[in-house]
Amino acid sequence: MSVVPMKLLTVAGPLARFDDVMASCVIDQEFHPENALQLMKKVSGLRPLSFTNPYTPLLRRAEEVMTSLGLEPAYASFGEALDLDALPAYFDSLEQQRRALEEEQARQEQFLDEDESLSQELDNLKGLSTSLDELWGLNYARFRYGYLPRETYDSFQTALNDQEDLFFIPTKVGTRRVYGIYFTSKSAHRQVDTLLNSLHFVRIRLDHSLHGTPSEAIESLAALTGKAREKLDAVHAEMEALSAREKDHLLSVYSWLHYHSEVCDLRRYAARSHDTFYFLGWVPQDALPALTEKLAAWPDCSCVVDDAGEIESVKPPTKLKNSFLGRVFRPFLEMYGLPAYNELDPSVFMAITYCLFFGIMFGDLGQGLGLALIGFVLARWKKMWLGNIITCCGLSGALFGCVYGSVFGFEDILPGFKIMEESSILPGSSNVLVLLLLSVALGVFMLLTVMVLNIINGIRQHNFEKILFGPNGAAGILFYAGIIIAALASLVFHVDLFVPAYVLPVLVLPVVCILLREPLSLLAAGDPAWREVPLGQVLGTGFFELFETMLSYLTNTLSFMRVGAYAITHVGLMLVVRMLAGSGLNPVVIVLGNLFVMGFEGLLVGIQVLRLEFYELFGRFYDDGGVPFRPKKIDYTARSSG
Repeated sequence: MSVVPMKLLTVAGPLARFDDVMASCVIDQEFHPENALQLMKKVSGLRPLSFTNPYTPLLRRAEEVMTSLGLEPAYASFGEALDLDALPAYFDSLEQQRRALEEEQARQEQFLDEDESLSQELDNLKGLSTSLDELWGLNYARFRYGYLPRETYDSFQTALNDQEDLFFIPTKVGTRRVYGIYFTSKSAHRQVDTLLNSLHFVRIRLDHSLHGTPSEAIESLAALTGKAREKLDAVHAEMEALSAREKDHLLSVYSWLHYHSEVCDLRRYAARSHDTFYFLGWVPQDALPALTEKLAAWPDCSCVVDDAGEIESVKPPTKLKNSFLGRVFRPFLEMYGLPAYNELDPSVFMAITYCLFFGIMFGDLGQGLGLALIGFVLARWKKMWLGNIITCCGLSGALFGCVYGSVFGFEDILPGFKIMEESSILPGSSNVLVLLLLSVALGVFMLLTVMVLNIINGIRQHNFEKILFGPNGAAGILFYAGIIIAALASLVFHVDLFVPAYVLPVLVLPVVCILLREPLSLLAAGDPAWREVPLGQVLGTGFFELFETMLSYLTNTLSFMRVGAYAITHVGLMLVVRMLAGSGLNPVVIVLGNLFVMGFEGLLVGIQVLRLEFYELFGRFYDDGGVPFRPKKIDYTARSSG
């Protein structure tokens, strides 16, 4: 549970060396930059560096060209400097080649669509053996090709055949449509067209470029379609060849532009005075020797190292040094907030307590191993961060399943602490009562533990209110532990501790310290402002806050009863499953019931444990509000913003 110690590094050097120093000592190093003007605002004569980035427009252009060629951003090695003025011509050349290929592709796709459409139209005319050329050359007659609804054709077939100026030839009779061609005289075609339109005849216009019989025309179109496909495949191959041919060089240009754009972007953090630049940032203590060694390569540059505690105008960034469990539960921690630099990292504490609470509330060997397996699959193959948490919780549930002697809800397989049986610890009582009392005891222990963590944070932050006088400091621990001890002595041992010799120093004095914590904290810190704190305001607001504090001690303690309550609920749900399965223990019901309990109760328990962590525990010692440590490391797979 540690935050990596930080040092503030101030680098100064000739303005002409800025880009070289940044490239060597800041880019892709453990260096978190800060705004130099804000940190050095007391130094006169400083002004910002001129911030114009000539690489950004070209970088975006390179990304556009890569997208058009189907290339994803990635790093490629680059060497000597490129000519910025020549790059637009290179990009224009690539875009012209790509545009020409796309135009040819569109043209071939249009040919292909037209040929396939014509072929589909002629497919319903294959029953006609007459050459299309003869139809195009009719002088005294007119013909129309199309289709009628089948119902209409069946109803009016006789009427159509009786028309003297109409000769209808069906070419394809389907279940819904009847395709056909009709002939009429030149003088009567308007009346016939009107008649057929009233019968919902849909005309299909044929291309006059078609020759031969419909079957011959279809064969000709198939040949043209094949040629269009070949040309289209050739265009696709040429586009892929262009991408493959230019990939290495284009990615190299992109990487070079991205690198120098990031170097240039660092100017917004720097300040200058005449011909000198100033650049400040945080460096992890263990990375400082390597960085100062790099700076030694620039003899005309100097650096000053300050401790984090010496700088009050800016918060040091937080870099966590986690164990495996801490890394697994870090996403949950970040939901609440990152710890401040001078605060304990609670990720390992959260990991241990989360697994502990979950195991107690979901204690079943079979279901726990099932959850662990599901979590392993989600983490290994789906790459879900939640999978690792589910795995840890499942293993904890399996461990407490051994304590309870429960395997998929069957409690007669293994020995253990049977929740629904009579207690051997408290004769005449059920283990349900024992479990609830142990849950409250666990809550007392956890609350006292987080109060101790709060005192440790107060020592690190030099905050006397947290250390001594706050409701979660020494005064709070004394009062909370004192009231618990007095209650236990009275209920269990029948010893009355509520006497003046005990009440005044153990209960009354801490309450007074909590009530007057603001002026007392200032007094302990040696701040004369304690004299100016209005006593009436302190007492007026203090009594309401004191009431809320006393109430929180009670509610937070009783809130831990949910730990035992959910363990009891788990047993009850599995009893219902066994009852539904009947005396024969229907395997389908058993399997489905276990799956339901694993999913439904697992979700509820996970939410309730997270609530205990955030509200009952973190609220007493954890302030969060940390600034994440963000070194200037280039992600070549990320596109530029804007």
